[in-house]
Amino acid sequence: MDDNDRKERFSLAYIGAVAAHAGYHLSELYGPDKDSVDGLLMGDEDGRPRIEFQAKATSRGVLRGNRITFRLPVKNYDDLRVRVLWPRILIVVVIPPEDTDWMVHSEEELRVRRCGYWLSLAGAPATTNRRTVSVRIPRTQVFDTQQLQTLMERANRGEAP
Repeated sequence: MDDNDRKERFSLAYIGAVAAHAGYHLSELYGPDKDSVDGLLMGDEDGRPRIEFQAKATSRGVLRGNRITFRLPVKNYDDLRVRVLWPRILIVVVIPPEDTDWMVHSEEELRVRRCGYWLSLAGAPATTNRRTVSVRIPRTQVFDTQQLQTLMERANRGEAP
């Protein structure tokens, strides 16, 4: 498996661990990624909340003060900003540059280094860029158990993220 495939699998494992801890189901989508959706987060509550997501992983220096800055392909940007039935978010998992630092595990613990951040691009303006768009994610928007629960509660009420 090449480095990009490993990073992608690692980001999905991180998202899956957060979803399981928060009590939600993760369904990965396989096949051609034509709509910039890598998976679904789903709940069992009344209303069956659902959030679609695009997962990205990076080991580049994206942490800048109180935000991360990530260069997102224009196609993904456009797919994530349009009006859709289900809420969509971008999840960027930041990992250390060296794969030996990604995680530590023993009989006592499993520790994953760094974390993921989420961003809703719903309603974002169109871009004239041709290749990438720099998106800025507040570092307060950590993709963790509490924030996922809040996102799913909002989705269950029909509110945007």
